[in-house]
Amino acid sequence: MVGQSLIFCIGAAKSGTSWLHDYLRGHEEVRLRRLKELHYFDTLDTGSDWHLRQMRRKLDEYRARLARKGGQAGDGFLPEAIADLEEWLGLFDGRRAIDAAYLKYLGQGQAGARAIGDFTPAYALLPERVFAHMAGLAQRVRFIFLMRDPLARLWSNVRMNAGGRGAGALAREVDRYLAGDNRNLAERSDYASTLKRLLGAVPREAVHLEFYERLFTPAAIERLCAFLGLAPAPAEFGRVVHRGRNQELEMPRRGEVLAALRPQYEYVEDLLGRLPEQWADRMVKA
Repeated sequence: MVGQSLIFCIGAAKSGTSWLHDYLRGHEEVRLRRLKELHYFDTLDTGSDWHLRQMRRKLDEYRARLARKGGQAGDGFLPEAIADLEEWLGLFDGRRAIDAAYLKYLGQGQAGARAIGDFTPAYALLPERVFAHMAGLAQRVRFIFLMRDPLARLWSNVRMNAGGRGAGALAREVDRYLAGDNRNLAERSDYASTLKRLLGAVPREAVHLEFYERLFTPAAIERLCAFLGLAPAPAEFGRVVHRGRNQELEMPRRGEVLAALRPQYEYVEDLLGRLPEQWADRMVKA
């Protein structure tokens, strides 16, 4: 389809990607699958089938849930999710590239779809050469990277990893991060490295950067839709997608974590010239 945008939302994790996927999925000019994270490029790059195994477990879980409902699901989520998972797992075995089938699965060339896409935050960890390959898959490719205050994003990720197991588990997660023993958490918190690799492979005009702290506003939605070549559509800013765990405990070793994250604040400020007020306050304290 001429003029169709291929969207890659590459993160950051815990920064509003699920809400944005939900918003764009409801846009009449956009075609997005119910299955948000396909893990196509990272699976091929790492050679690990971990995400595919997780998808198979999720498929079994959804089938069981639908069976308990007698095959009837009022909102249509389960049948759609099952169909998407079945189709994707039938196409992709994790070992060989299937770019043409992948694009067809997303809806390339589909009538009425001005934009299609893949929202997989783990793509933020991909090397520059893979970003370059992604950028060449269609005539009009657009990358979105959402950034949340680094300390708040990391704390949200720590809480998720701790899984509600209490203050001790939270402290261990923080200790591992500061000791450099949690590579995944460190890399997901490294906006600077992601953006250097992305901007080394993709023209700046093909990259949309937005702050989580201002995402849920009409102005942010207008900027995003203009970037994607879409007419703005109303958004439900109060809608919560994948609410995080309610955790009131203070972050252990907060000052040390903030100091470790200071380069992230500085890089984004240098790149964009200005930070949201919350970010600026945190950077001063780092």
